[in-house]
Amino acid sequence: MVRKIISHRPVTYAEALEILRGRLKDEGTDIQYATLSYLERFIKCDKELASKTYRKLKEELKLSDEICIMLINILPQTPEEVRTVLASENITLTSDEINKILDILSECIKSLEKE
Repeated sequence: MVRKIISHRPVTYAEALEILRGRLKDEGTDIQYATLSYLERFIKCDKELASKTYRKLKEELKLSDEICIMLINILPQTPEEVRTVLASENITLTSDEINKILDILSECIKSLEKE
């Protein structure tokens, strides 16, 4: 069966997990189940928290959708890790802006520590 791409946009692991679970209610392919397993193991925060974090990053730092999603999926914990993510799009921010990113991401990190 040929599938057609209806839309394309970056999503957090949490959102991808929800989408995939919805589609696998009936049956799926091996690659879909492998992806589901990967997402369940590496998800960093739930969908609501990821969405809230995404909005904060967009509003306060005016970062691209792709960078916001990467930051949420990876959850860097040091300025160097943030710079590595930003380097993928040739973005340079001040130390204050990087610390602001870390502050925003800290909510997701705290939710991981509670688990």
